[in-house]
Amino acid sequence: MTTHPGKIAAVTGAASGNGLAIAGKLLKEGATVVALDRDEAALERLVAQHPEMVPVVMDVANEASVHSGMAEIDAKFGRLDTLVNNAGIVKGSNFDDLGVAEWDQVFAVNSTGPFLVSQAARPLLEKGAAARGDDSTSAIVNITSVEAHIVIASSGHPQVHYNASKGALLMFTKALAIETAASKIRVNAVAPGFIETPFTKSVLENQEAVKFLLDRTPLGRIGRPSDVANAVAFLASDEASWVTGTTIHVDGGWLVY
Repeated sequence: MTTHPGKIAAVTGAASGNGLAIAGKLLKEGATVVALDRDEAALERLVAQHPEMVPVVMDVANEASVHSGMAEIDAKFGRLDTLVNNAGIVKGSNFDDLGVAEWDQVFAVNSTGPFLVSQAARPLLEKGAAARGDDSTSAIVNITSVEAHIVIASSGHPQVHYNASKGALLMFTKALAIETAASKIRVNAVAPGFIETPFTKSVLENQEAVKFLLDRTPLGRIGRPSDVANAVAFLASDEASWVTGTTIHVDGGWLVY
């Protein structure tokens, strides 16, 4: 089923992991996908596999880079219908070893990045909603984490900067949903549990860690990027036209405990 025909969708961190799956899902469902990533070489590899995608180099933690990327989208399309704030980083330092530089780095990508990109994209998203008319809405989907809600989800010890940055993104989602409602921009989040991506490869090579994860997951398997992409595609679609300010937890039941 094609649920995003003719839409222009931008996905940050699109060159790998969840972002790659999200970009591919939206492309399959009829959207024109703008793949945003700071890794230019990875974008080149992505476009070699998916020549329909439009690559734009963007570092979400750099304000000048964000505005340059949005200007490029504006010049090409003049509007946006969907923005997925997926880019994120994980750092594993515990509290006693955590320095200010690492704290700032995690917040710059995980919290400030979605703020910068959403703010720069808002005029384009407003144009997208207006172009489709009637009760049409544009959509922002933020990728948070179950670690916005609980601690020690995957690392074996608290990651205070990661937890705090994703918690901030959760509240950003709710507040922005209120601020942009009158502009016909819906803002929601997807909170993944433990997903098999390049970021988590080292954890999945540890059998003790895998047992810990599976013992806490009622559905009994590790998540896949496609699980996240499916939830994002729904929230970005017109089928979710009356859904805003909420979070879908894609975690195999992790938060049930």
